[in-house]
Amino acid sequence: MKNTVFKTSSLLAVAVLSGSALWFALSRGQPSTAPSPAPSTLQGLLPDERNTVEIAQSASEGVVYISVRSNPAASLPDGLQPFAPFLQPQPQQGTGSGFVLDKQGHILTNYHVVQGANQITVRFKDSPKTYPAKVLGTAQALDLAVIQVQAPANLLKPLTLGNSDRVLVGEKAIAIGNPFGLEYSVSTGIVSAVRRNPGAVDALVPTLIQTDAAINPGNSGGPLLNSSGEVIGINTAILSPSGQFGNPQNAGVGFAIPINLAKQYLGQLEGGKNITDKEILASRPRLGVSVVPLAAYSPQILQANNLPQEGLMIQSVEKGSPAEKAGLRAPTRFLQVQSPDGAVQQLGLNGDIILEANGNPVQDVNDLRGVLEAANNRPVTLKVWREGQTLNVSVTPQIIASN
Repeated sequence: MKNTVFKTSSLLAVAVLSGSALWFALSRGQPSTAPSPAPSTLQGLLPDERNTVEIAQSASEGVVYISVRSNPAASLPDGLQPFAPFLQPQPQQGTGSGFVLDKQGHILTNYHVVQGANQITVRFKDSPKTYPAKVLGTAQALDLAVIQVQAPANLLKPLTLGNSDRVLVGEKAIAIGNPFGLEYSVSTGIVSAVRRNPGAVDALVPTLIQTDAAINPGNSGGPLLNSSGEVIGINTAILSPSGQFGNPQNAGVGFAIPINLAKQYLGQLEGGKNITDKEILASRPRLGVSVVPLAAYSPQILQANNLPQEGLMIQSVEKGSPAEKAGLRAPTRFLQVQSPDGAVQQLGLNGDIILEANGNPVQDVNDLRGVLEAANNRPVTLKVWREGQTLNVSVTPQIIASN
């Protein structure tokens, strides 16, 4: 069975689809009409129920319903430009979630919620009015964006940001958002895992919080909260057992971007910066090597050169880097390999091969990045394969200035 990861914004085309099924999202939203619980009602609940109700009541005021509208540009062949007014793509509408950061109207959400939007509006809990918003800063590779809304101060109720480095598997997790346009829906579960990114988002997000709290299209950008009502993650993606049209729905496996990752870049995002992949990499501790997974080598090449089956082959070592100081070696022999698309790649044959980092097997660069970032400026022990021998190399990752 095919497993597919879906980002969880809710998007629909404003068009009539004849003869086909339309996966319908409630673009206008369906407001929740449940009254706030009276203290006497709370007294009859179990402690865990009371905790959930109290968080749902207080945190929902800081969660927003985001509506976006985009007008895709048409690309017309020569000769059809005169018919452009009749051949323009239909506008698209989407919905998602976000949460208030401060009294200045800054809201954190996913990049894919607002990507390409020409118009953004925000609505608050128990308020029928919509308010215009604009994108301030983005980090596409991290799927993060900060927008700013022009709304009365009494509606801006910031949520408290927690510490995702302290999240424990098994602790309570509460998701609040707007799945399928159903406003301010609350779901609960636990933190199922804190794992290296399995491909749910870009590889520059090294770690994700996995939860079984129900997350569905429209939850994107909403908060994942702990039992103290603190934001520990930004709900971003779900794993669906089928990639069939109309089936991207919760299967008990949702992913949230850890809030501590977002915290590193909030100042830049609020300041209006669009952060590039290169800038993200430059801001992180690294070894100063380029690597290629041995999975990129054919079995014939591995066998002919007596290479292991798994690991990362070092291709180059930067001068003056932590890797050079630790004695890691680049190849002196290379092979030119042509990929199916015709591109030619040069692969080293006798460079050091990183097998493990702090006891964790590394099969791709994301495995290594996760260990380096978790090291927090402490030395990392690498298990290295060098010309048939294994050895341990201690190296301290550092932020290396770009040339």
